[in-house]
Amino acid sequence: MIRNYLLIALRNFKRQKLFAVLNMFGLALGLACAILIFLYISDELQYDTMHPYHEDTYRIGCTFTNASGQEFDNTVAPGYWLKQLKETRSEVTHGIRIDNIGYPTSFHHKASDKIILTEEVRWAEPGFDAVLAFDLLKGNKDKMFEDYNTLVISETGAKKLFNELDPIGQVVSIKHNWATDGKEIDVVVTGIYKDFPSNSHFKPQYIINVNALRSVRNNFTVYMEGTSFREAEFFESYIVVKHSSDIKPLEKDLQMWGNQMAQADSGFVAGGWKLKPFLAKMSGLHFDQKNLWENGIRGDKKYLAIFSSVAILILVIACINYMNLATARSARRAKEVGLRKSLGSRRSEIAWQFFSESILMTAGSLILAVLLVIIFLQPFNQLAHKSFTVASLLNPFMLLIVGVIVMFMAFVSGSYPALYLSGFRPVEVLKGKVIKGAGAELFRKGLVTIQYTVSLVLIISTFIVIRQMEHMQNTKLNAQGSQLLSIRYGGTAPQDKFAAFKQAILQDKDIEHVTMANHLPRLNYFGWIGTTLKFPELHDKDLQWNQLNIDFDFAKTYQLEFIAGRDFDAANVADSSSMIINEAAVKALQQPLEKIIGSSVMEVDDNNGNGNRTYKVIGVVKDFPFRSMHQPIEPLVLNPHVHFIDRIAYIKLPAGNFQEKIKSIEKKWKEIFPGVGFDYWFVSDEFNRMYLAESRVSSLAKSFAVLAIIITALGVFGLASYTAEQKTKEVGIRKVLGAAVRQVVTMFVWVFVKIFLVAAIIAIPIAYFLADRWLNDFAYRSMISPFIFLISLLGLLAVTLVTVSYETWKAARANPVNSLRSE
Repeated sequence: MIRNYLLIALRNFKRQKLFAVLNMFGLALGLACAILIFLYISDELQYDTMHPYHEDTYRIGCTFTNASGQEFDNTVAPGYWLKQLKETRSEVTHGIRIDNIGYPTSFHHKASDKIILTEEVRWAEPGFDAVLAFDLLKGNKDKMFEDYNTLVISETGAKKLFNELDPIGQVVSIKHNWATDGKEIDVVVTGIYKDFPSNSHFKPQYIINVNALRSVRNNFTVYMEGTSFREAEFFESYIVVKHSSDIKPLEKDLQMWGNQMAQADSGFVAGGWKLKPFLAKMSGLHFDQKNLWENGIRGDKKYLAIFSSVAILILVIACINYMNLATARSARRAKEVGLRKSLGSRRSEIAWQFFSESILMTAGSLILAVLLVIIFLQPFNQLAHKSFTVASLLNPFMLLIVGVIVMFMAFVSGSYPALYLSGFRPVEVLKGKVIKGAGAELFRKGLVTIQYTVSLVLIISTFIVIRQMEHMQNTKLNAQGSQLLSIRYGGTAPQDKFAAFKQAILQDKDIEHVTMANHLPRLNYFGWIGTTLKFPELHDKDLQWNQLNIDFDFAKTYQLEFIAGRDFDAANVADSSSMIINEAAVKALQQPLEKIIGSSVMEVDDNNGNGNRTYKVIGVVKDFPFRSMHQPIEPLVLNPHVHFIDRIAYIKLPAGNFQEKIKSIEKKWKEIFPGVGFDYWFVSDEFNRMYLAESRVSSLAKSFAVLAIIITALGVFGLASYTAEQKTKEVGIRKVLGAAVRQVVTMFVWVFVKIFLVAAIIAIPIAYFLADRWLNDFAYRSMISPFIFLISLLGLLAVTLVTVSYETWKAARANPVNSLRSE
């Protein structure tokens, strides 16, 4: 029986090739899209599951709160706390400390004179691999950190530093402004490890034995386990507890030790600061909305829910295509059903015949979908910032998901044709009649309305996401971000040579601006760069404001707009004791501009360690987002004294051949700073990092919208086919009575226009509601323009009219004699 079902199905596919191709391609597109989306979702949900004790591993963090109630979350903790937990709590089975020191480390392979600067570095205790997944490809895992001055390196890190050279046994000179106190430490490469997967929060390219710091630390024990804020190092600290252990007693002990450290620091107490330790479960680090555990790359379950919904909706509209195309050919199958019923076939058997066709069609679509997934896997990786391979599809979790999807599609897509076609009455269909039924007609149109609604919501939402992304990217800092070259300076090059470097660069007639400032934009995981200020002539309050330490040319380079006062003047010696503030600062002071300009400012807490200094306000600039647009713009001061370590040189390149200019700049860098690594990027690159999650949503939304349009176009074609087939004789009669082709085409088109208008009425409020909810996450959001809705509606309507033109034109041009021959 099954063989008979399959044989009949294959014959039907062969007899109706266009129908089979359209169905298979539509289902394959929906299935491929769903596979890619669920591949992404499963990868996100399995974040950090590769680590051996991920369900029982916790990371210690702490929150500092200042006297004003501002909270500053830290993903690190004093090494002393972990030592105490291991010694006093029996439920703690493992504990490791890893130092993640900000700013790049210089790796110098002197044998090849290769220097790289990288922040992908961790200083780890021996035994870290007992808690964190670690796949050593070359070397001895038991002996890799046997000696103090040792280093293990990832596959990617090895290529960056050594190219094709075997790294094992190579000596590398490491230097860091803080970690090694600016001194070089020679370490030996003892192992090469496999790159960590993209869904691990821990994925450094270089892991150094923390004991290598013994040679540059006067008291290494205090560094690792000091009980004073001023002496102790803060580490990425992991503990593994016995399964199902209560962590509240551990947090209570951490609070006790934290209080002891805080009370021992008179400055901490006098400043009104508070400290609260906490434990974060490893399996939840990626989706922790409070803390940024991996350089700002944070997951959001809200987006996973959105993507899951989109995948299901695309699957549904793909299945709707099958239903409509199958019922569009119902007249051609009606006599087959009638004959089979008259020969004794039961309705259930005929229904299973159509279900078998659906299963066979879905199986063929699965093969095509897998091919599409393989073809588009790399582009998808670029969109989603993942590293999937074909092997990722063989993950048991993914195989289960794909199996469920295929069963879902086979059942849903085959259910309506099976129930509808198997219900034909043999007497009526053999006489050439098919019972249409107002309910069936309404159902088919309802299915297409759903397709239109889903497509319109996706298209409108995509336009709004793109508009918001443009709004975020077109800020003052990033207006020319693709031309602003950032060069790592602080911690790598001596400040006293910056003037010579600046002068050398400005010798190029095409380059007009070179300046220095903090690392901009301020990514979410960067430390606070604020300061405590007093305006004695305005009031006596202590104000904790953000501060950018800049060079005199900063405002010109970034083209900041002044609303009052003036810019710094390098020729004016007094301007070294001046400040510029932003509009938000003016609002916070609640004083008129004329009173603020020229007023004195006392800096109580100087980032540069200069003690109290007095400045004069000389200008006010228009607000500009120096942080994420998820955060409101706060009061900001521009201080004309560069930061003692957070220093980036900015060069505005002329539009054109960037690579040629960068090579010239690198050449001058090496002449002025021999032996210092040249590390550069563009300001626009940092904005891309800042809005990585939004960028993913934008890129994926574009792809989903295009897919939805294609699949909907197939669905519209299906309904057009059905309508043309059901109205063949009606068209013939109209033409015999004198109807023109234009009138017949208009009759067909009006059917789709009515469906489209109903879908538009449903889709517009849904799209507006969803977009408004999403935009509420931003402190500065773009307007939801009516033009977006208008262009979306007109665009999809145009696609509809083009799609149905073939069927409508064919029906209108048909010879009425052929249409009416059977009457």
